[in-house]
Amino acid sequence: MKQNRVSYGGAGTKAAPDRTAARLEIDCHDADGRERFLRTAARAGHAPAMYEFALHCRNPAETTYWLREAAHEDYVPAMYEYALRCIDPRHRRDWLRRAAEEGHLEAAYRLARECNDPIEKRRWLRIAAEEGHIPAVHELAMLCNDTAERRRWLQEAARHGWAEAAAELSDL
Repeated sequence: MKQNRVSYGGAGTKAAPDRTAARLEIDCHDADGRERFLRTAARAGHAPAMYEFALHCRNPAETTYWLREAAHEDYVPAMYEYALRCIDPRHRRDWLRRAAEEGHLEAAYRLARECNDPIEKRRWLRIAAEEGHIPAVHELAMLCNDTAERRRWLQEAARHGWAEAAAELSDL
């Protein structure tokens, strides 16, 4: 019989500089054992465990609680997921910004889509696009007034299979 084991650490902890991913190995023979380990690790302050536990909670309030706790521990995936659950738009944008500043591409893209300021919108779209977020590439292309730049971004999106970009390229 396998012994239950939990390994904490790796990226995603305050000790590790790359907080965009976690190494949380759990070797349990049943779901209840996994949940107990996650709860124990979460209560001990392990941000990746808080995040994993939150994603498996059946209670929405408990999910939000653990996501908020992990986000406050600077765990980037939790920042993004917590932002998605924020009802207050200002609060949501703050958490999206924090995640985006730490390199979360979907957070940068979502933040851009919520921006009312066109300069700020382009800034976040460009950040996401330059890192290969294809919807951001396409949306940035659509905001470009310069035909050459627009063509460049559309070509990039089309190269990655974005059908709308290919169609728009033929219209240029």
